[in-house]
Amino acid sequence: MREDVLDLLVAEDPAELVLLGSVGALTPDIVRALPRAQIRFDLRAGYTGTVLAGDWLAHVPTHVVQVDRDGYPRMVHVDPLSGRERLGARLAETGVPQQVGRWLQEWWPVADQGAGARAEVGTARDAAWRDVVRNLGAGGRAIALEPGHVRSARPDRGTLRSLGAVGTEAAVIVPDGSRDIVADVALDAVADATGSVLVDDDGPTRVVHQA
Repeated sequence: MREDVLDLLVAEDPAELVLLGSVGALTPDIVRALPRAQIRFDLRAGYTGTVLAGDWLAHVPTHVVQVDRDGYPRMVHVDPLSGRERLGARLAETGVPQQVGRWLQEWWPVADQGAGARAEVGTARDAAWRDVVRNLGAGGRAIALEPGHVRSARPDRGTLRSLGAVGTEAAVIVPDGSRDIVADVALDAVADATGSVLVDDDGPTRVVHQA
């Protein structure tokens, strides 16, 4: 994956490159290969260069849903100190944003996967990518290189995980701010939200938008 990403960027050789959210462990290699690259956490309006979101959308917080023993998807709540989870309201109950159920129905029908199945709701990731695309000027290009999946291959138990030391995952997910919590991205939903293109060729799978 590392060599694929570097090869892709070097081949494009953009005149101006913004790395959103630092692109994780790849940042030093990209900056060495493309000294013009800048690390930013937002994008100015009218940007006409290339912007790369790498492992950035995966860090955008997401609702988590789990199917209960009766087959109903329910919101998952977590204790911020212990990481202990409990199932909350069913999706049809008041207090649950309607867009959660609509998004799952269209992109991740988790109830079809049976009791215990989990899903991460992609509404916030879709919105974040829309913001990136909205700030592109004529000729601007946005690329999302994210850990992800598509509807035909959604994971049964979701992908939410807490990162420990480099290259490791923590055994318990505790959202206390002491470590990163990430989840893979529904790439097809992100692409559809902005009319972007999901590219799956010999290189890394990516979402591309050309303004």
